Amino acid sequence: MAAVDPPLPGRTWAEIDLVAIADNHRALAARIPATDSLLAVVKADAYGHGLVPVARACVAAGGTDLAVATVEEARLLRAAGINANLHLLTPLLPDDAVDVARLGLIAFVSSREFLAALAACRPAGPLRCHVMIDTGMGREGFDPAEAARLLADPPPGLEIIGAATHHARADEEGLAVPAAQQRAFDTWYEALPAAVRPPWASTANSPAALRLPRPPSPRAYWRVGALLYGIEPFPGSAQESGVRPVLAWRARVVLVRDLPRGTEVGYGGTHTLARPSRVATLAAGYADGLSRRLSNRGEVLVRGRRCPIVGKVSMDQCQIDVTDVPETRLGDVATLIGCDGDDRIGCEEMATWIDGAVQEPTTVLSARVPRTYRLLPPPAIE
Repeated sequence: MAAVDPPLPGRTWAEIDLVAIADNHRALAARIPATDSLLAVVKADAYGHGLVPVARACVAAGGTDLAVATVEEARLLRAAGINANLHLLTPLLPDDAVDVARLGLIAFVSSREFLAALAACRPAGPLRCHVMIDTGMGREGFDPAEAARLLADPPPGLEIIGAATHHARADEEGLAVPAAQQRAFDTWYEALPAAVRPPWASTANSPAALRLPRPPSPRAYWRVGALLYGIEPFPGSAQESGVRPVLAWRARVVLVRDLPRGTEVGYGGTHTLARPSRVATLAAGYADGLSRRLSNRGEVLVRGRRCPIVGKVSMDQCQIDVTDVPETRLGDVATLIGCDGDDRIGCEEMATWIDGAVQEPTTVLSARVPRTYRLLPPPAIE
């Protein structure tokens, strides 16, 4: 197996394929009805892939709607010249309403306090928003009965374009709970008087988009995050939806040592070498986003072969056992996430090692990990 060639000098870096982002967006958009819209979730620095580059790739692929979590994320997109519809997914403070109005954002609203603050902004035209309904997640949203009353008498100056809910367990093997949540939303929506039903509904996150029916609204937003990045919310979902992984994370071997049997490795001496071993140090640690929960559990790829992480992950480095890859040399590249040779470590596998969400390994990549991009080709000149 050939070692991965580093694209740039440095201790650690992430490689992001914007062509794959655009292709994934197109593949997902092709699955939904023509009446509907793909709401590409680019919050949290696009799950660690880079907010502005990913947003631009989605727009280049035909995207018209993007979802963020904070006003600051939306402000960064507007400053970058992105004029797509920007939807704010998380609850906001009333003080945020002025910026929501100024930036022309579409908020998912969970409280009357924020609705009142938004209405008080008195913009030139009506401010669009969604009403969030709690159908069983217990995290955000109005009680369904209160939401119905709100829609019957909305504050002046607001245009409530959509109703939304969020699934708590759509990525799990059984579908009883998400199906019940979906039925609760659909029943609530269909019971509304026709005159007050919002034209848009949004109930689908990545797993729900593949496993649950569309809401009974004229139009629907499909809120897709993990799948946009080729990350599987459940096994087989990437192949089913036609998407592929977007990110690889590499780190350099900065030290190689031959150590005797019985040597304790790392803080706390949590790993004792059971044989004479070759131990390499990688220039990536928990300050870069390499979870300490990978200590004595995770693996990396070196020259196409798996090597275990030994000892506790430190702030700036970690140690791996390369005894079975004896040709490992100073400056070699280790793959933390991604492909090397015929093997691959995906976010999903790393998530099992840390008992985390499948999107956690990329989302926690720190700012000191440089991102390198495979760029989209320039548009054809007609």
